[in-house]
Amino acid sequence: MLLVTNYGQLLGGGSDARMHTPLSLTAICMAQIVDVAIVALLLLALLLALPRMPGYRWTRLALAVILPVYLVQRSHTLIPQGSETGWAFAAATLWAASLLLIFLLRLAWYEGILRAASALCAFFAIFAALSIGQLLWVATWSPARNHTEAEWENPRRPPRAHPRIIWIVFDELSYAQLYPNRAAILQLPHFDELARESTVFTNVQPAGSRTEKILPSLLSGRIVDGLRFSFANRLAVRNPDRRGWHPLTGSGTLFGDARRQGWRTAAAGWYNPYCSVYGDALEDCYWTDLDEFDGPMSPTATFQQNVSAPLLQLLREFGRGEKAHDALCNYDVQNRLKTELDLQAHSFQMLKTDQADLMFIHLGVPHSPNIWSRADNAYTQHCGSSYLDNLALTDKLLGEMMTTLQASPRWSQTTVVVQGDHSWRTQLWEGLPAWTAEDERASGGLFDPRPALIIHHAGQTSGEIENQPWPLLRVHDAIEGILRKPNPGPSLAPLSDEGSDPR
Repeated sequence: MLLVTNYGQLLGGGSDARMHTPLSLTAICMAQIVDVAIVALLLLALLLALPRMPGYRWTRLALAVILPVYLVQRSHTLIPQGSETGWAFAAATLWAASLLLIFLLRLAWYEGILRAASALCAFFAIFAALSIGQLLWVATWSPARNHTEAEWENPRRPPRAHPRIIWIVFDELSYAQLYPNRAAILQLPHFDELARESTVFTNVQPAGSRTEKILPSLLSGRIVDGLRFSFANRLAVRNPDRRGWHPLTGSGTLFGDARRQGWRTAAAGWYNPYCSVYGDALEDCYWTDLDEFDGPMSPTATFQQNVSAPLLQLLREFGRGEKAHDALCNYDVQNRLKTELDLQAHSFQMLKTDQADLMFIHLGVPHSPNIWSRADNAYTQHCGSSYLDNLALTDKLLGEMMTTLQASPRWSQTTVVVQGDHSWRTQLWEGLPAWTAEDERASGGLFDPRPALIIHHAGQTSGEIENQPWPLLRVHDAIEGILRKPNPGPSLAPLSDEGSDPR
């Protein structure tokens, strides 16, 4: 129970961990089993030594009262959101009431309290045994390939003569922070330049709040409100407009529609398993997520590091809590930086190859943790940067992408869709170690739900503003319209209400 917050996402089959990890989990699962064994042996040694120490009767009672409350408080992050406050209050009440009863009853309930504590320890033992069994099961999982190379990649070929759609998702890109409420100290020249030759949507209605559901919704054209990721790396989804669970593959998405229209398809993305889920309709694909787990573990760390890091973090928590938070936050930043640099390399290679006709790119910025420092104009490996820093990085990456796209002979036939999957979820990040004073000032203590959406149609030379309420799901219809009519003008006809499915 001392360690469960580190490996909680691996329990119950580890569906969430498996869905968002392109690498094997075997080493991480085995490292956690070793950690459980180490802690168990240390506790056993302590319990064997206690009876020989003076004041054993009082020490045993104190452990019986305090330890269960501490374990409940420590593992409260595994409880569904919204219940944490109630559990913390209940734990504090239990602790105070127990001490009060012991004092008033003059230890009359001493043996009863110890018997109850022993029963609780037995439950913990059963939980530990079941947890180890589940970790062993997840350790047998085999990830699908996260990289499929198209036949056009090698040898390199001349640019293809065909219309293009470049669909770029910057994770957690907020419209409000990008344009109307942009901080005065922040310059985003490339987003401003794109707006001058694109249509900017000012009132986009979100399609959800979680990336893992939003992007399958946009790709399939149906709202996804439930996910199941099987041990065989297959995705089943639940939609509010039909009953039951339904498999989702590339053939049922825009990738499949593009292939049926003779378009070449490619994707490079973060977090979601694009290659394993949509691989049947993707000719070129790469996805990655090297981020840390709930605890200080990473699929790219060595076995020894995944054993030692959670134990060291536990010791820090017993010492200075602030130091422990900083260490975990820094570890998060360092692993996200690995993810982002790896994904950028593959994304820019796809763009430079200039062979795909429908290219989907999903980058993990400006989503927290923040990996860029405006002060240093460089990547950082330490906490302290803000959402504004990551926005500056996002602008830099957009500029590099647009430079590559505009250098192509196909630029006049290229449609560019730039969007956020959801807005900046200030209510999620506020109060966490990565939240900064600059974040607080930029947000103004408010949450604006509008994700950014900017569409540059092929040949568009002037900026337009769309102020009407616009469901984000219509991005699917916009791209579908272009796929069916390879040479559309800059008008927004495919985006009108007529003939559009507002699901």
